[in-house]
Amino acid sequence: MEVRLLLLALICLHAPRWASSQQPDEATVIVKGSTRIAETDENYVCATIDWWPPEKCNYNQCPWDLDHPFLAQAIQAFDHLRIRLGGSLQDRVVYDVGTDSPCSPFRNMSNGLFGFSDGCLSMDRWDKLNDLFQKTG
Repeated sequence: MEVRLLLLALICLHAPRWASSQQPDEATVIVKGSTRIAETDENYVCATIDWWPPEKCNYNQCPWDLDHPFLAQAIQAFDHLRIRLGGSLQDRVVYDVGTDSPCSPFRNMSNGLFGFSDGCLSMDRWDKLNDLFQKTG
C-alpha cells in the first residue's frame, strides 16, 4: 500500500508536465497564508537521496550506494527522519512506469543541467529504494 501511495505521489508530481498542452498560458495562484495545513515539530530531520549518476563523484562525495550498510545504519540512527527523493536533477528525471520508452540513465552532457542529460528511474532502482525504506523503517 505504501509503495502505491509513493508511486502515485511521484506520478502526480509529473502530471502537469504530461498535461502541459492542456494548460492555459497564464494562471493565478492564491495562497492563504493564515491557514495552517501542516506542522513540523522540533525533532524533524530531513535528508535527500539525490538522482546523481555514478559518474558524478567529486569532492569525495559519490551517489548513494543503496546496498552499502552505512546508508541503512545512518537512516536507522534517526527516529524522525524524512527522506526526500530527488534533489538537483529532480526536474530531469522520468519514471519507468507504464511506458514502452527506453529507460536511459543520466549521462554526461555538456549542455545539460549540471552537465547531465535527462535520466530515468528504473523499476529496479525503485524496488531497491523501496527495499531500503522497508528495511530501515
